[in-house]
Amino acid sequence: MMLGVAGQGLNDARYRLIADKIKAAIDAGGLRPGARLPSVRKLAAQFSVSLTTALKALRTLENEHYAEARPKSGFFVASVLSKFREHAKIIAPLDEQTELHLSLVGADCRVRLDLANGASSLYPLDKLALLLRKAGQSKPSALGSAVKGSGYEPLKTEIVRRAVSYGCHLEPAHLLITNGCIEALSLALRATLLPGDAVAVESPCYFVLLQMLRSLGLRVIEVPTGASGHVDVDKLVLLFSRKAVKAYVTLANVNNPLGKSIPSAAKATIAQRADEQGIVIIEDDIFGDTAFGGQRPFPMLAFSPNTILCGGFSKTLAPGLRIGWVYSRQYSRQLMMLKYTSSMGTSVPPQMAIAEMLSNGGYDAHLRRLRATLASQIRLMRETVLRCFPSGTRVSDPEGGYVLWVEMPKEALNVRALFIKAREWGIGIAPGHIFATDERYDHCFRLNAGYGWNELEREAIEILAKWCTDSLIGKGGE
Repeated sequence: MMLGVAGQGLNDARYRLIADKIKAAIDAGGLRPGARLPSVRKLAAQFSVSLTTALKALRTLENEHYAEARPKSGFFVASVLSKFREHAKIIAPLDEQTELHLSLVGADCRVRLDLANGASSLYPLDKLALLLRKAGQSKPSALGSAVKGSGYEPLKTEIVRRAVSYGCHLEPAHLLITNGCIEALSLALRATLLPGDAVAVESPCYFVLLQMLRSLGLRVIEVPTGASGHVDVDKLVLLFSRKAVKAYVTLANVNNPLGKSIPSAAKATIAQRADEQGIVIIEDDIFGDTAFGGQRPFPMLAFSPNTILCGGFSKTLAPGLRIGWVYSRQYSRQLMMLKYTSSMGTSVPPQMAIAEMLSNGGYDAHLRRLRATLASQIRLMRETVLRCFPSGTRVSDPEGGYVLWVEMPKEALNVRALFIKAREWGIGIAPGHIFATDERYDHCFRLNAGYGWNELEREAIEILAKWCTDSLIGKGGE
């Protein structure tokens, strides 16, 4: 019996080997769309396998959309393959220019249009300061004891309670408090992936996530966003069916930099296909609470219990507190072990303050004010960009969050040059090229509306627009 099992395993390995060799030839361009593939008998003879194993290899290529069967004719390279060809690639080391640009994003400047958070006046800092003092007075031992464990239990209780309203039923034992959502993401990637594994992300992609993937030695497939501003679901699930990636990392709610959320029906499709193919979904839900609509959008976890969900309070309560969390049933032990061996624990007094803020109702009232303010500021900034920039400029229409994505005419000033020129004038923007692994967004940039809307911001937008317009005039444009 053991020989039979081993033999079956060898046959499985052979059909996979044959399929992978043909896939490599197709990806390399040696077999073009529409080309006839070797027959079952020819493959069997070539690889010294049974007809059944050879047929299974061809059927595997068909299931993974590399091949199509034609009645009475055999198998052919899929005619629509070129439409979906996506290749996982290692993110190249940063060149000096990109290193400089990343180091400048967030550095002090006169007009703060480059970040993805808001002015201090947006946050309930006085109340949080009072709650922090109260936490220190009521439990001074929190300052004198070693920070251990998975987090402050009352805060975990509040996170679990709030999650019910957006379709997620969390178990406190599998919830881990982290030093911001960035640490939560890092732990999730390290718990589930190995160097060389391929990961799917939306494009454009949050630049910190891209650099995190690079530092972990992971390969990336950038899946384009459709006209609706969220990931192209057909292309994404095709990657799943082809086993082209091991994980999908997403800001499914209010993505950064476009500010769009994946509709619930599309989330359900993505979650189902990921579960069928054993693909890990890691979701950064840091902007979910900033969504402008009446109903907070559901995370991917609401559609699949296998999703690893990361969240936090840096975008809603206070960027400086750096309190986040990660939830997973399957990987909670790995996450907690990695947390212990990297940062050990998370400061307790800030957790106590946030727990109190969530439990006494102040958080919901604050969120209503925050969303209304952000929606107004984004609308005013967007209207100004559309009015001042030259014809052909496109601007995202966010459903939440802090930022706008501006796509200039491709004949206009290269945004790398625009970024440096703006910095010299004390204007901070986030250049488009840091949101991808190549130059595809050199005509784009991200703006932050979180620092209010006044004469200073309006003048900065007008200056950027003038430079863009002047560059087109110099090339015979408007």
